[in-house]
Amino acid sequence: MTRFSAVYKLNDTEFPVSDGDFSSLEIRRSENDDKFYYFFDTRVNRLITDFVLDDRPRVATLCQVNLIKKDGKYSPRLRFWKKDKSNPQRKPLEHSVPEDEVTKIIKATVDTSDGHQNMWKLIHFLQSFAEVDIPDDNFRVVTEGGAQLAGLLESSDKQTVLEAVRIALGGELTEEDLLLISNRKAQLAVFEKLLNDPAFFEEERARRGKKGPEAVWQDFFEENTWIFGYGLKLVACTPLDPEKLERATSGANIFTGAGKRADAVMRSKGYIGSLLFCEIKTHLKSLLEKVPYRPPDVYQVSSEVSGGVSQVQKTASKALLGISQVLHDLYEDDGTPMGIQFSAIRPRQVLVIGSLDEFKTGGGVNPEKLSSFDLFRHSVQDVEIITFDELYERASFIVQDT
Repeated sequence: MTRFSAVYKLNDTEFPVSDGDFSSLEIRRSENDDKFYYFFDTRVNRLITDFVLDDRPRVATLCQVNLIKKDGKYSPRLRFWKKDKSNPQRKPLEHSVPEDEVTKIIKATVDTSDGHQNMWKLIHFLQSFAEVDIPDDNFRVVTEGGAQLAGLLESSDKQTVLEAVRIALGGELTEEDLLLISNRKAQLAVFEKLLNDPAFFEEERARRGKKGPEAVWQDFFEENTWIFGYGLKLVACTPLDPEKLERATSGANIFTGAGKRADAVMRSKGYIGSLLFCEIKTHLKSLLEKVPYRPPDVYQVSSEVSGGVSQVQKTASKALLGISQVLHDLYEDDGTPMGIQFSAIRPRQVLVIGSLDEFKTGGGVNPEKLSSFDLFRHSVQDVEIITFDELYERASFIVQDT
């Protein structure tokens, strides 16, 4: 593990990668050149040009990072160098390389092996910026046998490949299966970006022509009802109406023939299904009120959470007023049976809202806030409260296992 010497005082423009607070860094323009940008440490109000990868008593290994703005993106330029700490003047440290037939062609070398972990930490930090343009070509190193197998697969037609996989797995595998798995993994990646990338979320909102964030999530889940089937309970679920998640549940509705709507009406899969009503908010909604109800450690849930619970409860209650039988059959508008029968006894109710990231602080998770939220949601018997990040992880568990 890299150590930073207690006697080594960082220059004003240097940033320690091993224990520095990356969350305090932001991109700012150079005062001398409009094309060049650097990182700025807002915590101590200083410009950062060099990242310290490794620190030894006499030598430090650094990476200078310049950002060049082009077409609205920042293209990083990296320069690795050694610093002689015995000399107070900042200068690169000379590094001797024995001359042989190989090293004759070397123009310069900087050994970063001692700071390789911090080097990758810096690279991952640069990749975390949506505005930083880093080549996204994907490469994979395979063994000789793996390369031969990949070559055979590429040279074979699709049906031959499917047949070979079917024999290897001992079961049926169709092209539709491969497309299904591939599409779900792609949509899971979209889910993750909607959850964690505000710029991407705004792009999706504009692309989908939606006014607010709730409408974006509703549209996304309408396209990916499988997320609810995997994510809302261990028993598989499916939309009550195959055509649409959101349905009117009171007034003129799916049960009794415009009225109150639920964001998702589902049924468990089985010989007889059970109803499930779901209200979908957004990942940005607060789970707790900002100010403690009773300082310092008693927090109450936000009005969005309590209101959402009341909303889904009222939706389910009004819907069941129109169902008199314990077992209920669904019919088309013309009276044709849909072949769907479900139980109307104690339908499950789900509220999807917020994110547990709300409880993160600089040093980790705030246990008082987390316990206040968990105690509340476990006390509500009829409504399951799920955060968006929990829903993502549940769906991810299933998809990544396929």
